[in-house]
Order: sequence, then C-alpha cells, then structure tokens
Amino acid sequence: MDVTRSRKSIIINALDHVVGSAGYLVLISACFTAGASAQLTRLSTPISRSDVAYSSGNPLLSYEILQEYLEGDSASYDALWRSARAAIQVGMERQGSREQNQWLDPAIRLSALAITLRPDGIEGLYWRGFAAGRRAMNASASYAVALAQIVHQDAHDILASDSLHGGAHNMLGKLNYEVMSLSWFERTIAKMFMGNKALDDTSWQKAEYHLAKAVEIWPDLILFHFDMGQLHRKRGRREGAIRSFSQVLSLGAVHPIDRKLQDEAREILNAWGVLREKL
Repeated sequence: MDVTRSRKSIIINALDHVVGSAGYLVLISACFTAGASAQLTRLSTPISRSDVAYSSGNPLLSYEILQEYLEGDSASYDALWRSARAAIQVGMERQGSREQNQWLDPAIRLSALAITLRPDGIEGLYWRGFAAGRRAMNASASYAVALAQIVHQDAHDILASDSLHGGAHNMLGKLNYEVMSLSWFERTIAKMFMGNKALDDTSWQKAEYHLAKAVEIWPDLILFHFDMGQLHRKRGRREGAIRSFSQVLSLGAVHPIDRKLQDEAREILNAWGVLREKL
C-alpha cells in the first residue's frame, strides 16, 4: 500500500470511530480542504458525510444531509445536535436579523429535541445555549430575557458536568458581555420588569473571567479569541484587543464562521494601522 492510500485509510478509520471531539474537527478540516465533495461518497455514514461538509466550510450541505437522515431516524441524538450546529452556522453567515432567525429558530428546536432524548448530553445543551444566545441579539426585550435564561441555565448545566468546558465558559462570558453592554437604564428596566437570574448575575468581571477561561481551555478556537478581543475593545484596552485579534488571524479556520471572523478582525486591525505597520 503506498503512502497516499495508507493516509486515506487512516483518515477514513478515524472518521468512522471518533465522534464530536475538537480533534476530529481539526483532522477533517486539515485533510479535506480540497476536493471535499468527492470524498463524501467514500464515507460510510450520513453523520460522517455531514461532518466533512461542515468542516469543509459548507454548513448548508451538512444541514441538508442531516435533515434527510432525520426523515428516517428522527430520534438520532447525534444527528439532531449536529443539525442544530449546522443551522447556527448558516444563520450566522446570513445578513439581516430576519434571515438569521430563519436558521437560529430551527437550531433551538433541533437542539431542544436532542436534549429531550439525552437531557445530560453536553452537545445538545451547548448548541441550544449557543443558538439561544445568538437569537437573543435579534429578539424583542421580553423574548431576549427568556433566551438569556436558557443560555445561563444550559451553560451552568454543562459546567456542573465538566467544569473545563470552554464552550460553556464562552457562553457565560458572552452573556455577561451582552447584558453589561446595555445602558444602565436598559439593564435597570429589564431587571425590574423581566428580571431573572441570567440578568441579575452579570458583571464585567464575570464577562472577562469566563471569556478568558474559554481561551485558556480551548486556545485553538477562533471565536473565543474574537470575543475576547471584542471585550478588550469595548473596555478601551487597545493592546489587549490587538493581541486577541492577531491571534484570530494566526489560527486555522475550523468552523465555517471562522473565516468571516478573521475578515472582521483583519478590518479592525487595518483600521488601527496594525497590519500595515508590520508590512
């Protein structure tokens, strides 16, 4: 067996046996960046095919593969949370809140179904919390508060099982960031008339702690460095923001949204003259 055939055999075996880990996503992202669609037919399961499509930058194809699979097996936990993940990525790539919500709303429903099947499943909890957090940015005040509570609860449920889950820390950090970014008047009104634990338990200190913890635990995820950069930027800490956004550009894209985040980070650094200074 030559080197090429041996490498492909190893990759296919890994895809069949490793599910849901960060290393899995990195592996398929690195090995299928070119000609990914041709590789799909060689994979044995729809789950494997959807993962390759997702990590190759095509979350829409990943979603379509999973939706077809769910028509025959609507009680597949692995397909449900992956379908939610893909829908989130498609929605985040859309312009305009209405277009985004057309994907984020199904993502919340799909991940909720996954949680119904496996209440302690970390993947279902994470992607529901993630979807709810993104959807809250496009929601009315009352609905945003309800969604914030979902984020808060899902993140804490995950951390109760795994205190070193970087995604859950990022969810809490982002929740604190978004609430604290509201004006004092907006926060006061929300707490008075729609208050819940998610609103009461927020501060800039908690935002920074959880966002920094996420970066520390999962240092290879672009989104986490981007969110950390946004917090530094919001707090007027330019040097910290430059370090975080530079890290965004230094990492390899894994999730489909990563390239968009890199473009945004590059625009910010260009506006500050940072990248031009390095040329």
